[in-house]
Amino acid sequence: MKQPTLYVFAISHYCEKARWAMDRSGIDYKLKFIAPGVHAQKATKLGLKSSSVPILTAGEDVIQGSSEIIDWIDRHIPQSSSTLTPSNDSKAIESRLDEKTGVHVRRYYYSEAMVDCPETVKPMFKKGVPFVQKLLVDSIWSKVPTMMIKGMDLGPEQHLQSKAILDVEMDWLDGLLADGRPFLAGDQLSRADLAAASLLAPLVVPDEHPTYDTLILPPRVAADAIIWAERPVFNWVKSIYQQYR
Repeated sequence: MKQPTLYVFAISHYCEKARWAMDRSGIDYKLKFIAPGVHAQKATKLGLKSSSVPILTAGEDVIQGSSEIIDWIDRHIPQSSSTLTPSNDSKAIESRLDEKTGVHVRRYYYSEAMVDCPETVKPMFKKGVPFVQKLLVDSIWSKVPTMMIKGMDLGPEQHLQSKAILDVEMDWLDGLLADGRPFLAGDQLSRADLAAASLLAPLVVPDEHPTYDTLILPPRVAADAIIWAERPVFNWVKSIYQQYR
C-alpha cells in the first residue's frame, strides 16, 4: 500500500481525532498541515464535494471525515485486538459526540474567538503549514473572520446556545463515567474515547495535545473552562491524554 497522507488543520479537533487514530494504528503515514483556502482546492482536486478536513489519501482511496478514517483504519489493521470499534456502543457514542459535542465546541469557541479576538486564531491556522501557505493566510486574513462568522453561524447568541448544549452533553458524559469505568464503551480504548477526548480538547487543552501548546482561549471560554474543569469528564480527558497520547 502506498504511504497514506493525512491532511489536517492544526486547530481542528476533528483532525486531532483522526490523527490520534492514525498514530495508534501503527500505519506509516505522512502528516500534512494545510491552510484554509488551500484545503478547498485540495478537496476539489481529489474530487470531493465538501472541503472539510481531515482528508486521508491512500493509493486510490480518498477518505474524508474522522469517523470514516477510523472505519478505514479498522479495515486495514489485521489484529482484531487493535480495533477502535470493539462494540456497536463505541460507534453510537462517537456519533453523538461528533454531531453534538464536536459541532458545539467549535461554534462556542469561534463565536467568541472570531468575533472578538480573531488575531489569536491566526497563528493556529498558520501552524505547521508551508511558508507560502503562511503568506496566503496573512494575505486573506482581513476577510476570514467575516467569512467564518457568516458561514459558520457565529455570534454572541450562538455562543450562549452552544454553551447550554455543551452543558447537557457534558452531563451525559459525566453520567457515563459515574460508575468509575475507565473507558466510555467496553474494556478497551475505542473510537468513543478518542472522540470524547479530542473533541473536548479545545476546552481542556491537555499538555499532551500535539498542536494546542500555542492555543489561546478567549476570555469567556477560558473562564467557563475553569468552571468545567471540576467536571469528571474534564479530568477523564486529561487522564486519557496522559495515558494514551
